[in-house]
Amino acid sequence: MSTATLQQQRVQEFAYKAARFLALPYFTWRFNTTADPEPDLPAPYVVVANHVTELDFFFLGKIFKTPMGFVVGHGLLQNKLLGKLLVDYFGCIGKQKGVTDMKMTMTMLRRLQQGRNLAIFVEGNTTFDGRTGPFPPATGRLLKAMNAGLVTVRIEGGYFALPRWGRGIRKGRTRCKVINTFTKDRLAQMSGEEINGILQQDLYEDAYARQEKEQVAYRGKNPAQGIEHTLYLCPQCESLNTIKGQGRQVVCASCQAKAEYTDKGYLEGDFTHRSILDWTVWQAGQIRQGLRGNGGLSRLHDEEHTLLQQMDEGEPKEVARGLMEMDSHRLSVGEVSVPIDAITGFETFRKNILQLSLKDGRHLQTAPKEGFNALKYRDLYQLIREERM
Repeated sequence: MSTATLQQQRVQEFAYKAARFLALPYFTWRFNTTADPEPDLPAPYVVVANHVTELDFFFLGKIFKTPMGFVVGHGLLQNKLLGKLLVDYFGCIGKQKGVTDMKMTMTMLRRLQQGRNLAIFVEGNTTFDGRTGPFPPATGRLLKAMNAGLVTVRIEGGYFALPRWGRGIRKGRTRCKVINTFTKDRLAQMSGEEINGILQQDLYEDAYARQEKEQVAYRGKNPAQGIEHTLYLCPQCESLNTIKGQGRQVVCASCQAKAEYTDKGYLEGDFTHRSILDWTVWQAGQIRQGLRGNGGLSRLHDEEHTLLQQMDEGEPKEVARGLMEMDSHRLSVGEVSVPIDAITGFETFRKNILQLSLKDGRHLQTAPKEGFNALKYRDLYQLIREERM
């Protein structure tokens, strides 16, 4: 190992320990977090956890004193200063959402071969509705090929403490649990499908199912603010893009139906659905009906929007501006139109950004826009793919 590489490792390990020392007391108090002790497992190993909030690295840092590198979405690295900080000083590894990334895989392997640990949120996306999402079928084979140990971790309570669609941390209760540990020799004896089965069981969390049993209050200011990032269709009048969160109130601008978002994460008022989960399942079902020609919703639209192209380095550049529309054939912004069949990856970033990977190697994304609901476009794309299978 070169002197430069060894020096970089020392910098990254120091940065991890320093950040943990400085940030852990505050976030432990703010999230009211309890965590299991660090498992006694020889390095190197891969920590795999469910992805609940943009601060999930804290929950893992609460358990693991031993420094590790986090696999993060490429979007976090677009800012040069932040990207340099995360990669050079914290050893983060960038991944393009929704596609196979060989460069990422090789970087992961190199880190493990150096005897250093990794952390992966295999869903690749934080949850909008409180349930652990799917992960790539190749994950089990990838973990087996890493020739390292495995630790599975489940984060509980994070969805209500910091919902993806919301703003600010709500004070309630969160937990970070070590569910299973596997040595590299034990993992080598398993098939990729067996490993996937373990991940599905160990990482799965349904925030509302847990809340039904525990009834924990999560208190914060303006708890309904931003809820339009996850709710895009009114169940009372079926209007699109008319839901808005204001303070504690969830209001439809079309029919004036409203409800209060309570400290326990439920909706009390005019709307049919009592939980965010029930509402999101219903609105996705309306899209499915539309694709099958049974009424529902099959075409989406938003007024003035901006489409950007990701560059190999630096900030994305604008390629189109105008009306945004999507149906089962294509997605368009202004004069640029992308056939659905040309898209190989379609994901959301943060609250309101779409990221698309195309067959020709380009990576596109929408610009951040206040109040824009990106989830509906991802729902439509995923349902189109399911209907065509």
